[in-house]
Amino acid sequence: MKITGKYEKINPLYSLYVILGLIVVAVPFRMYQHLNIIEADSGFYRVIDWSVYLLVALSVLAVVVPYVLTTLSKNVPASKSPFRKDKFMAVASFIFAGGIVLDVVQALSTFLINAKNFSAAGLSFMGTVDQAQFPILVESVFGVFAAIYVIIFGISFIDGRTTYSQYKFLALAPLFWGMSRIVIRFVRKIAYVNVSDLMLELFGIMFMLIFLLSFARICSGLANSKAMRTLFASGFVSMFFCVVANLPRLIMVLTGNANALADEYPFSLCDLGFAVFAFAYITNAVKCAKENDSLELIDEESKDVHDEMETDDNFLSE
Repeated sequence: MKITGKYEKINPLYSLYVILGLIVVAVPFRMYQHLNIIEADSGFYRVIDWSVYLLVALSVLAVVVPYVLTTLSKNVPASKSPFRKDKFMAVASFIFAGGIVLDVVQALSTFLINAKNFSAAGLSFMGTVDQAQFPILVESVFGVFAAIYVIIFGISFIDGRTTYSQYKFLALAPLFWGMSRIVIRFVRKIAYVNVSDLMLELFGIMFMLIFLLSFARICSGLANSKAMRTLFASGFVSMFFCVVANLPRLIMVLTGNANALADEYPFSLCDLGFAVFAFAYITNAVKCAKENDSLELIDEESKDVHDEMETDDNFLSE
């Protein structure tokens, strides 16, 4: 029984409204946790109270609802690069790029400090795998190229030319940048469940990677028919985790409560900037689809699976 794209009355932006509602509920409770039940020095929960279970329930809803609604909706834009002059899309791109640049600066600073400490201790310059030195360096390198591509992408929405579509390999840079970030978090030898900051970051980056892969394929013109559905669903989910993880941190800093934040989990502009970028991209895609009447109307039963696999192989070979 076909369920993908079955219901025409389901607007793909319904998921966005749900996510925004969940964010409004989750952010205050997240701030309560920072101020009352999280150890500032380690990030661990001091106690497990009702707010922890509430955050878990909200997180589950944030994952399930977007994927269900996006799968059922018939009105998902076609899996091709949406384009219309959009100043908000340009500004969102520059914010995301600025966040990536700051992330690169922080990563390089961490790399150089660790390298100096390792050298003083008689260890190799690269340190050890457990200390995540190599992923930090990779994060810095791909972060530079990722920022360049996102800037090119943003400029295209100002001058009206889809210049970004010509850089197929460069479109992968944000994806590789995100992959190095998640590797750094996985090499930390701690109890993931007990450190809510780390769990939120891991889920946020994980769904960010799914979004960035679909984004790269669509921008390069090498996407299959499901790419935009995947981008929409993962974009909504990653928005929730990135905002819930970082907006409370920003508010805590602005209100003079930065000392309540764990040192290893500071405010991240790149994650919050990505949430703005994903929001702008999805809303622009919906507007573009309405203007050009280019909705994705696919028939799953008649789709040739071989063509999908061939598309994937062509993308990887670019």
